[in-house]
Amino acid sequence: MLQHLKLYGLLLLAIIPALRAQSQGRLKTFEQCAVKSGFRLTMGDTILVNCDSAMLMNSLTFQMYETAYQAYRKQNPRTAEIIKLYEALVIRQDSTILENQRDYNALKLKFDTLFNASLSQINQTSKDVGAVKQDLSNVNTTLNNTQVLITDAIDKVNTARRKSFLDKLYWGVGGLGIGVAVTAILMGIN
Repeated sequence: MLQHLKLYGLLLLAIIPALRAQSQGRLKTFEQCAVKSGFRLTMGDTILVNCDSAMLMNSLTFQMYETAYQAYRKQNPRTAEIIKLYEALVIRQDSTILENQRDYNALKLKFDTLFNASLSQINQTSKDVGAVKQDLSNVNTTLNNTQVLITDAIDKVNTARRKSFLDKLYWGVGGLGIGVAVTAILMGIN
């Protein structure tokens, strides 16, 4: 029980200095999530933690924790074994997290590459569709102009046919009239 009280006391001593920290505008980023490491900070630094959790303590407090931790491990071999297994589990978890992060980054890179290629293809297809639409519009205009020209040509051909028929009719009636007149003259002479 006394050991637990000492451990809780050490934990309380580690937390008190963190409560008095003030920001002076110097931003430092903590990204070493998978390893146990020291991170040098000075008074007034602002820390951006890019991990799920981090413990902040000064070097004196860390030494106290380290000493208490080692003493606790030596006290009971069963506890030391549990701590050793726990540390192995944490190391395995951290390596799995790093491996998953690498896989995620590789997959994200492939996805981003695919997205950019798809976007490029969509843009090219959109340009092609625009060109086809313009070509169809030009073809439609040309067909409309051709239809107007064909209608005009048909009207001219029909007018020419009618005129040709009337010309033939006039020639025929004129020829008939001249034939009747010549016949009447020839009959009148005889």
